[in-house]
Amino acid sequence: MPDDKQASRVKLSYRTIEKIQRTLLLTPGVLLYSVFNFIPLLMLFYLSLVDWPGIGPKEFVGLDNFAKVLTQPYYRDQMINALLQNVIFFTVIIGCFLIIGTGLALLLSFRTYGRKTYQVLFFLPYPMAGAAVAYLLDLFVHPRGPLNAALTQWGLADAPIPFLGSEDTSLITMALFYSWHRMGFAIILILSGILAVRTDLLEASMLDGASRWQSIRHVVFPVLGPAFILITVIVLVDVFNNADYILLIMGPEAGPLRSTDIMGTFLFRTAFGGSADTTDTNFGLAAAIGLLTALMILPAAIFLALRNLRKT
Repeated sequence: MPDDKQASRVKLSYRTIEKIQRTLLLTPGVLLYSVFNFIPLLMLFYLSLVDWPGIGPKEFVGLDNFAKVLTQPYYRDQMINALLQNVIFFTVIIGCFLIIGTGLALLLSFRTYGRKTYQVLFFLPYPMAGAAVAYLLDLFVHPRGPLNAALTQWGLADAPIPFLGSEDTSLITMALFYSWHRMGFAIILILSGILAVRTDLLEASMLDGASRWQSIRHVVFPVLGPAFILITVIVLVDVFNNADYILLIMGPEAGPLRSTDIMGTFLFRTAFGGSADTTDTNFGLAAAIGLLTALMILPAAIFLALRNLRKT
């Protein structure tokens, strides 16, 4: 019998043992993900098939909630407006992350005096609660806040600028709020990619006569592709599903005149109501909006993820 046991152990190759260990290690995480994510997603699909104000019996309506969002002008116009503004919101944020974040990460990668202190300062807002950040930044851009005081004192503005009170500036201001809060996350990811570049490659490019910018462009930037894609996917999923800054500062009506309305505020307003006179709330309709939002961002997320896998 001992010989048979030894023979069965010998038959298992190193690769087979590695696969078994990987499966055992991943199984608890997959089970937890299924319990806390996949099962609620199935319940969300069931909820999208009913008409339910949150209290009382549920009325099964099938796909009427999806038809209502896509065909009725009242809901369709709100969704189109929220979707377009969500795209603008995402574009401003990802532009700040990839341009400003890359620039700051490059500066931190140099042997700058006090760069560890700068890393802490850049990352400091990230762990802060969204409510605290929203409150601080609301005070900062207030007509009587420090930003307007500096602009008028330096002669850059004749009167205080209503950053959150104008339809032209409110959405961009909210996007900049988000960018400042999460910039440390982007800097850390990009900086880790920069530091992963082999030093001998940079030295070889310098010896070949390349300038610092040419070395960064042809040696560093190609390595940063996976970091850029990861940041894009994370930000894409987050800004299309969350609207905490806008809900905290502008409210569920996403003022002024819904100029800051995005998919998250549209969903919240449908489920819980907006202004005081709003009584038509429908959790089933809100669930349909959530599923439609997920379907909108799913192809982009899959495309970017597969592209990242092909390059790595």
